[in-house]
Amino acid sequence: MQRQANPGLVPVLDWRPTGIEDLEPAAWGALRDTGNVAVVAGPGAGKTEFLAQRAAYLLQTGLCPWPQHILAISFKRDSAANLGRRVAARAPDHASRFVSMTFDAFTKGLVDRFALALPPDWRMRHGYDIRTAPDSEVRTFLNTVAFSAPQTLAGQLGFQSGRFVPDIVGGWNLPETVPTDDAVDAVSYAVREWWRARYLRSGRAEVDFVMLNRLAELLVRTAPKLRRALRMTYPIVFVDEFQDTTSAQFSFLTSVFGEETAVTTVGDGKQRIMGWAGAVPEAVQRFTNTFDATTYRLAWNFRSSDALVELQHVIASKLDPATVRATSKATAEDGHDPTVLWTFSSGDREARYIADWIARDIADSDRTPADFALIARQRVKDFEPHFRARLAAHGIRVRNDDARFGKMSLQDLLKSETTRLLVGLLRLAHQPCGLAAVWREVSATLVRVHGAADDEAAQRRVGEDLSDLTTELRSWLQAHPASTTSAADAVRNLLDLVDSATLRRYVKATAPGEEFDLITGAFEARLETVLAGAVDWGAVFDEFESADAVVLLTTHRSKGLEYHTVFFLGIHGRQWWSLGSDRREGTSTFFVGLSRAAQRLVFTTDRSERTGPIAAFFAMLTEAGVPEIVQG
Repeated sequence: MQRQANPGLVPVLDWRPTGIEDLEPAAWGALRDTGNVAVVAGPGAGKTEFLAQRAAYLLQTGLCPWPQHILAISFKRDSAANLGRRVAARAPDHASRFVSMTFDAFTKGLVDRFALALPPDWRMRHGYDIRTAPDSEVRTFLNTVAFSAPQTLAGQLGFQSGRFVPDIVGGWNLPETVPTDDAVDAVSYAVREWWRARYLRSGRAEVDFVMLNRLAELLVRTAPKLRRALRMTYPIVFVDEFQDTTSAQFSFLTSVFGEETAVTTVGDGKQRIMGWAGAVPEAVQRFTNTFDATTYRLAWNFRSSDALVELQHVIASKLDPATVRATSKATAEDGHDPTVLWTFSSGDREARYIADWIARDIADSDRTPADFALIARQRVKDFEPHFRARLAAHGIRVRNDDARFGKMSLQDLLKSETTRLLVGLLRLAHQPCGLAAVWREVSATLVRVHGAADDEAAQRRVGEDLSDLTTELRSWLQAHPASTTSAADAVRNLLDLVDSATLRRYVKATAPGEEFDLITGAFEARLETVLAGAVDWGAVFDEFESADAVVLLTTHRSKGLEYHTVFFLGIHGRQWWSLGSDRREGTSTFFVGLSRAAQRLVFTTDRSERTGPIAAFFAMLTEAGVPEIVQG
């Protein structure tokens, strides 16, 4: 029995938000606008919730009529998954018509499905491998090209290696036929040679996601039937974190959905911290001009207390003098200073004092270690030994989200849908009762893996298979104690039971860049680490996830997250050595880090000089009235 294709619709005037009390006035305006919309949403504005409510509104009222879909494009896999889950909770009867994926997943999927429709000059003969060239390789290529270029281009090929792929390759639309003569400009010559070296060569092609984007844009541009089909299937498109859009992504969006599609973007130029990866300047303004979009500015902050919002406004006004102070909708807690700057004489003293402070705060409240974050601009591994030792003395874990396992960061590994599935299966096998939420998540993932989303009979079979799988896995865990079992054996057995071939195909189709072997390799590496000294499997799984731990992470990895209390470590020149080369992006990074706090924000520094570019940060803190306390 399949689900009803077009469940009952709600009249537009009768529609109300689901799961929340209300929307702010600007959000209502953006939600009801059926044209192109640019939503400027600062920290804590609830942009994911807004997009979920807009999706529910369009689907439940029939403004996006069956069988058409809404396409939501995010830049990170976890953001795409989070939005998909939110829409499923807000509009469960219509969730199958909401497609949430990353830019890379969408463009790769087009190339994989329609590669034969590429113009003859660009068709692959032997498939491709995804590989991002390291900066050293790009530099070697540029040196070679500059040496071999025609005399007419002498001195014109001085491209920066770090900008070449995102800006130059990403900003070049592929022509239908590959130029064969050298009577071209420097950009066209260099990019053409790049494609010849990596793609238009004998054997398998090598591409990165910028190149896949360019191939997808060429494909849609030269196949009018495909473009019409995409626009008919997805008359409405959402793009999250729009301030991080690259030249290639903006070009693709314009080419594919520039007409006959209602595009909604959500972003905040003050949080543009991906310039190094090719994010275009003034992306929101560029979108409003190109798409003739209406701009709506959300003014409510649901995350941070009023005092923290005031601090955020001081920093935000340095990035955009016209910015309007947000209105805090969070309830402020009494009994502590919302912001403070602590100065320490050494790293060990800093870690000891903060560890003791966190332990006391947990003991005196209902907070858990996961309510605290240690954020730094970079090199968080330098902080880890001190904090791990000092917090361990209180029985508190530290989870370094930047730590590498195999070829993945711990943060990416733990957020991977595959990892969540595998850990969930292990937990259900180890503890058969009391994990209803884990069962639901694992079951929902397996339904997607086996393509049973719209077939209730198939879903029942998935549930039965899950029961059998966890029973068999439970027997294996009981026969193989954690203290004497290797990670390789545990992973091998788990993959044998879970139908890894089907899971591999699912990952390939839904998570480009997240290669199955890469995930399982990182999973095994993490498991091997936590098995050392393990007492039982339950402790292993707890340590693997470290869900109840103080998180240590960089500002870039903290984006989109929030914590009750944030310690912003290392406000000094050694951490912020690159501030002078790009003051705006450095200030945006500072803004992103400090705006993760909901109730308390503690900056830390040492006794080093406060001159040069870093002086601007201390001036901002002074302007915002942040007190400084010397802790010794």
